[in-house]
Amino acid sequence: MELSVTQLNNYIKSVFVAEEMLHNVLLNGEVSGVSVRGSGVWFTLRDQDASIPCVCWEKSRCAVKDGDQVTLRGSVDYWQKAGKINFNVHALVKTGAGELLEQLKALTEKLKREGLFDKKKTMPAKVKRIGVVSSRYGAVIHDIMTVTQRRNPTVDIVLYPAAVQGESAAREICAGIEYFNRTKNVDLIIVARGGGSNEDLSCFNTESVARTVAGSELPIVAAVGHETDFTLVDYVADLRAPTPSAAAEMVIPELVSQKDVVLRLWSQMKFAITSRLEQIRTQALGFMNLFPKDFVAVAKDGKVVKSIKELNPKDKLQICFNDGRIGVTVDE
Repeated sequence: MELSVTQLNNYIKSVFVAEEMLHNVLLNGEVSGVSVRGSGVWFTLRDQDASIPCVCWEKSRCAVKDGDQVTLRGSVDYWQKAGKINFNVHALVKTGAGELLEQLKALTEKLKREGLFDKKKTMPAKVKRIGVVSSRYGAVIHDIMTVTQRRNPTVDIVLYPAAVQGESAAREICAGIEYFNRTKNVDLIIVARGGGSNEDLSCFNTESVARTVAGSELPIVAAVGHETDFTLVDYVADLRAPTPSAAAEMVIPELVSQKDVVLRLWSQMKFAITSRLEQIRTQALGFMNLFPKDFVAVAKDGKVVKSIKELNPKDKLQICFNDGRIGVTVDE
């Protein structure tokens, strides 16, 4: 059977509409990533193992914030135009603070009491190689390399490819940090990923990643999410950057171009030559002023002529005055 995308999505939509179990569902979970757009309130409902996007079309029913524990009543809907699933909220009841948020708060306080937020290493003044722990895909590594090429193309970027969301992310991020600390082949480490929801960034809130970052012998820059996103890694890292591009800007000194160096040296040399010539000119004028104004001297072959007896026909002479000289030839 051959179908168009529209035909397939319309068929899936009809299945969702016909399935009674997907309507009038009660759903428990924790609210995350609340966003008010247009006439709707959008958020994610999550538990320990999964999440689902939700939308409530009546704002008065959905006055929620990140971390709220809620019970929702609604229906699972399939948006055929984009091929996406949403849970349409018809009613919402708050049941308390979210368990996941409370766990994160407790872990944050624990690490803070241990002093992991206070131990900061200094960034190296001279950077030759930077280790980046991030995904090999997407814009993050491209942005870091673009900034590096612009600021100082002599700096090398070494990527340790790691998942930055999902089940294996925390383990792979820790492995990347441990690799660079073991090999010592870079001057510092940037741990980076682009923006995302709280669920997308959750691996950076795990205790294992936070302790690995805090225990690194090499300085670590955290560049996770957008400027408004904060994770545990931001607090335990030695430096926090609002974006991956900003991380590269902050740790890579701008290289003065060879052209700028040559121009600066030429300017210095030109000044020295001009000063010396002016000094010689001043000395020469001072020397000339030692002679009287009506001074005249005759020279032949570089020697002063003291008597006419020293001259012969066709001799080339120079007559020197106080203000200049002129060449002449002796007549027969």
